[in-house]
Amino acid sequence: MALGALSQAWVTAEASLPHGWSITGVWRFGDEWIALSEGPDSDYLDASSRHAEQALRRLSDRLRERRGPA
Repeated sequence: MALGALSQAWVTAEASLPHGWSITGVWRFGDEWIALSEGPDSDYLDASSRHAEQALRRLSDRLRERRGPA
């Protein structure tokens, strides 16, 4: 994993955040990476993959769906 790819995926995820949401982090559990974002009222979204940057990209997709049209 290149640091540039991870940084770009993180920036994309942050740009996808709905109002009041934040990226909580990216954790590794065995062979899986989990990206987590939390919103108001204890709401959250997560995404997983075998690669950290892919987990963040999947989280970005889910966040954009939650946010709706910009």
